[in-house]
Amino acid sequence: MSDIRHLADDEVIREPGLYAMPLERHHGQPCDGVSVTSGILRGMELKSPADVWAFHQLNPGRFERPVTAALRMGQAMAALIEGGIDTLNANFVVSGGSAPRRPTIKQMIAYDEGRATDAGRESVEYWRAMEADTRTVVSQAEFDLIVAMGGVLAQSPEAAAVMSGLPEVTMAWQCPETGLWVLSRPDTVSLDGMTSDYKKMSTKGGAFDYRLVDRRITDHAYDMQMALAAESLEVLGYGWPASVGIVAQCDAPPYHVILREIPEHVLRVAQFRNRRARLRFAECLDSRRWPGPGEDTGAYQYPEWLEQRLLSEQQVANQ
Repeated sequence: MSDIRHLADDEVIREPGLYAMPLERHHGQPCDGVSVTSGILRGMELKSPADVWAFHQLNPGRFERPVTAALRMGQAMAALIEGGIDTLNANFVVSGGSAPRRPTIKQMIAYDEGRATDAGRESVEYWRAMEADTRTVVSQAEFDLIVAMGGVLAQSPEAAAVMSGLPEVTMAWQCPETGLWVLSRPDTVSLDGMTSDYKKMSTKGGAFDYRLVDRRITDHAYDMQMALAAESLEVLGYGWPASVGIVAQCDAPPYHVILREIPEHVLRVAQFRNRRARLRFAECLDSRRWPGPGEDTGAYQYPEWLEQRLLSEQQVANQ
């Protein structure tokens, strides 16, 4: 599509617009100035500036963020949604349950010197091939789960309609208040008024229903993520989308799918939270000071509901 520009490996974003790039590039400061993503803004709101800076790419003393199973599975499902089984296979490789143990140093030395045992040779050759493969490794069980969930998702006409837009496009624009580049990358975006994001959810033995989905939206501030997508479409000249929502899917059979639209009045509040997070990030970046939770000091307080109940009980007891 002519609206989308393909960002080459050796170029940076200098103009607002829609860009095609790998996910790693989206999170890897691809602009000619400092950029913030939805994950950064949500971290500023839900955690603390210190938590954000601890793992930030611009921090020379940063911690490396571990690749969790949940993140790996989310990336794999995104690949399946974007381009089907071919895209999944192009980005992920299965490590079978019968994989040999990783070789010891002695086994690797013996292999290189031409005196490996059959077991040592099998181990070294298998794991060197796996390490040479640039694709992300998933287990057979993880791969089967992704394919099974994808099959159910594909059979939902409602989900298909919501997710029929452009997949994995980075929307980039520059915040006039802070100078920061703002990057939004929902799973699908339609330039004629729709954007959505897919979320795999575990119930941990509970019910998979709209209540659980709404709790997850609140807990992870997915409203902020989708508000950023809506705002990005508006800033880039496509208008505020008429429909914005989350496609949630249970990760246990029969892999139910629930669609939750996020109304505009909720998105506008979340837009305020995104702006507040941008301002705070810019302030921290300029001051080089990233406050942590330990700086919020004060006296213990009852939860409001408990305080009211106990005060009432105290009054009754004192009569």
